[in-house]
Amino acid sequence: TGPGKFHVHMESVEYESAWAFGAACNNDNRDFIAFLIDLCNDYGLDTIETGNALAMTMEASEKELIRERVSWGDVDKMVELVHKIAKREGIGDTLAEGTERAAKAFGDPAIAMTVKGQAIPAYDPRGLKGMGLGYATSNRGACHVRGYTPASEVVGVPEKTDPLAWEGKGKLLKLFQDSHAVSDSFDICKFSSFAENADHYAAQYSAMVGVPMDAESLLTIGERIYNLERYYNNLAGFGEGADTLPARFLTEPSQSPASQGQVCELDQMLQEYYEARGWVNGVVPEEKLKALQII
Repeated sequence: TGPGKFHVHMESVEYESAWAFGAACNNDNRDFIAFLIDLCNDYGLDTIETGNALAMTMEASEKELIRERVSWGDVDKMVELVHKIAKREGIGDTLAEGTERAAKAFGDPAIAMTVKGQAIPAYDPRGLKGMGLGYATSNRGACHVRGYTPASEVVGVPEKTDPLAWEGKGKLLKLFQDSHAVSDSFDICKFSSFAENADHYAAQYSAMVGVPMDAESLLTIGERIYNLERYYNNLAGFGEGADTLPARFLTEPSQSPASQGQVCELDQMLQEYYEARGWVNGVVPEEKLKALQII
């Protein structure tokens, strides 16, 4: 950014981070966004969670749930709050607990855009239905990189699907989640899936490890990984009803031009998804665990 109050030198800004401190907070100043990202990097704060916490605080202030006055797009206040979060000073001590816990402390859990305690990234479930299902069923909370359906819904990989249609998204998401479980195990970038499929991954595995591997077997490994994660969550108390979204996405129609009037049809997608997974209302049954040789 140029000389000024919030000057910083950086190569670029990442999409999720730019949204978190930009659109989510009604802030359209690029220089301020870059400064806030850099500040979080210095403090070791997650930018998505921090941006969500700030946006939630702005809504809490607007609804007069808190004494602190935090207006939408007030960058000076945003910078002040990031310092307070890092140092756990004043209201920052509450915000440091995360968006969901802070919203509960403010008296209105519904203003936290979180799933299983983790704040959402930069995709509206009403405009990308597969991503909404992905948030709800991710084993680590609202996460966009456990099953990146925008590859299909936006880019058209492996095939183009309608982002506003809920039909077929359960099967589509399962494929992405299983595939990404494999690429995560390979420790390679998710974006490799824009150019490579399971056949390519299997060939790479065989070349590196020296063990024959085919696409079907590799995807079964990915399925086993995802089911093992879910089984752990089930044992830890995440059972029936844990796969959900903030009510706002389910009941309040979108005002964005490309998804005007849309809500996220989560219940219909969950039914399709659980059928594809062989789960019972989000719980991995014993027969599935045995079939995948988890138990």
